[in-house]
Amino acid sequence: MFDRLPTHLIEEIFQYVNQFDLLNLSLVCSQFYGPAIGRLYKRITVVLNGEFPVRYKNKSNLFIQENGIKYMDSALIFKPQNLMLLLDTLKRNKTLVSKVNFFVFDKCNSLKVDNIPVGFVQNQIMDFFGANSSDIHFLHITFIEFFHCIDKLTEFLRNNNVRNKVFKLFVTKLNELYIPCVPQNLTNLFLMLDESELADIDEIDLSSAPYNLFYSLFTLACSTNNQLGLEVLSKIKLLDPELKLNLKGLTLFHCHKESIMGDEEGNNSDPVSFNSNILSRPELMNFFDGIDKRLRFDILDSKINVASLTTLHLKIDCNEHRYNSCNCFSQFFMDFTKYSEEHDGLPNLTNFEVELFPNLEWLRPHQILENNLTPLSTFVTSLSSLSRLTIDLSTPGFKMFDNSMGMTSFILNRLNERLMEAFFLRFFTTGSTRTRLNLKTLHLPDFLTSFIYYKPDFYKSLLHTCKCWGCQLLLNKLKDLFHPLIEDDDDDDDDEEDDEARSEEMDIQSTYYILIGFILGKLQADREVCVPIKQNAFNYRNYPIYKGAPHTLHSHFHTSNSGSKCKCGISNGVADINEDPNGLEALSIDNLVTTYVVHQLKPIVEFLPSFFVQLDSLMIHGIYYEKQGSGMVPIFDEQEYPCEFLAEKDLEIRSGSHPDLPFGKFRK
Repeated sequence: MFDRLPTHLIEEIFQYVNQFDLLNLSLVCSQFYGPAIGRLYKRITVVLNGEFPVRYKNKSNLFIQENGIKYMDSALIFKPQNLMLLLDTLKRNKTLVSKVNFFVFDKCNSLKVDNIPVGFVQNQIMDFFGANSSDIHFLHITFIEFFHCIDKLTEFLRNNNVRNKVFKLFVTKLNELYIPCVPQNLTNLFLMLDESELADIDEIDLSSAPYNLFYSLFTLACSTNNQLGLEVLSKIKLLDPELKLNLKGLTLFHCHKESIMGDEEGNNSDPVSFNSNILSRPELMNFFDGIDKRLRFDILDSKINVASLTTLHLKIDCNEHRYNSCNCFSQFFMDFTKYSEEHDGLPNLTNFEVELFPNLEWLRPHQILENNLTPLSTFVTSLSSLSRLTIDLSTPGFKMFDNSMGMTSFILNRLNERLMEAFFLRFFTTGSTRTRLNLKTLHLPDFLTSFIYYKPDFYKSLLHTCKCWGCQLLLNKLKDLFHPLIEDDDDDDDDEEDDEARSEEMDIQSTYYILIGFILGKLQADREVCVPIKQNAFNYRNYPIYKGAPHTLHSHFHTSNSGSKCKCGISNGVADINEDPNGLEALSIDNLVTTYVVHQLKPIVEFLPSFFVQLDSLMIHGIYYEKQGSGMVPIFDEQEYPCEFLAEKDLEIRSGSHPDLPFGKFRK
């Protein structure tokens, strides 16, 4: 029967067969070998030591069977030894290289693969495909060293054979667009130009080759070494002012910063990394000083048919508000809102992401509310078809204010709530109904550090709202494992007994803030879901995740000087780090703290769907949720503590009692 099946029908059937069965089918008969191997090698995704939704209980084979081909359209590799086996197979059988059209190496730790640093393996992979592949459509590697990856990527894309079928191009110089040749299938272009490049060109004229290809692009990203993406856009000369670029997706990086030298105290604390070449070349300094670096919507509007966009990602900010009272950020969104209202709420725009650059404004909650959140929310509420929204204010950590004003913890918590409500309640204003009804996915990567500005006593804070015994046991365990923390400077001795007791009490509360805040930083910065390269890739429950390096608290707070006091390597109610090197056990202290965060987020997670009634996917501070019944449940994190962890308080749990402590309250 199989002999009578045409090859194209077999190939179509194999589009839905998992990778283990594809391998087995390739060995059954010669007729199956070609289609099975072709499907198996077509798309390959590497997620070394990736983790899975909790329902899979770390069973990689089961996850691959149910999700690899079906939802990710890709063969998956999670183990270093399997990666080396793949590379060895490709090197020995070069004909298989032509089968690989998509290759993704996602974010991972600085681990070793067969005693070889993973960074070296990544270099080998890019060099290998650069030298041997003429059929690669897309290759992406999240390099361990970011700046090194730019050089490797541009070197890879210089290969004439690579440009045969690639559809996405990354260029740092304009001539890299057409040297050695223009990719015939180019639809996605990322321009990250050096300021020296911009200074040397008057315009990018789209009336002639090769720049006329801009009119056929699907997506465009613009930036420079110093995040001046609007300057790149301003250089574009359209064929006709009315013939704007009709893009599906636009990504723009732009930060308004007048000085390269840092703030008035001489500190360049921004992550906006200005190129030292500017400082060493007077002509570049003159160029940099002479351009208008403000955020200006009119530049965007003059080059792009904004109404045609379906996806818009803005990483923009103004660092000049503090010193020069610049309001270009708010003006940008005021102008954008006016444009949206004049174009029926931009009905094509369904996905909007906005990300700020960290700066000193995060220390001033009322200013960031007035200058950032209010104009931003006004724009968002003007959109008519928005279904996916990401807001990342990039706040680097808690605002560790002392309570010098003498306000109670209750009042401080209310101030935090008012800040949240001032932003989200705008979605109840006139004209915002469409946004509230349409929004299905909401991502707030730095929610807790963005909206919790005032730090009350820990026990009365919004990080201590859950009254369950598991959360109390977790705090006890943190005290046992990490208290007292080693500080860089010693506090003055206090001889009075009462003051010593007070100092001890405040010290443990500060310890909790620091330890839990450290995990929040990891959740915010390190986590990355491996989203497949395909349209409508929003099924997070079917994708793996990178959670960051294991044993973060132990690695950071237990230095070599205090190794003799460390209890993380013994059986003491949590996972032994020596027996759980990858930190996968539910009893890992990092995972237990994450469960603690999930518990404290419950009232806020219940609060947000009341604004967005169609919400079915939520990410709040690195915790991904999906709708289940009438509520939201975590996808990648345990929402309950392990039974063995709770055993110590079994009687109290059965009795229904609660710890005798004060608790923070949200909206009560």
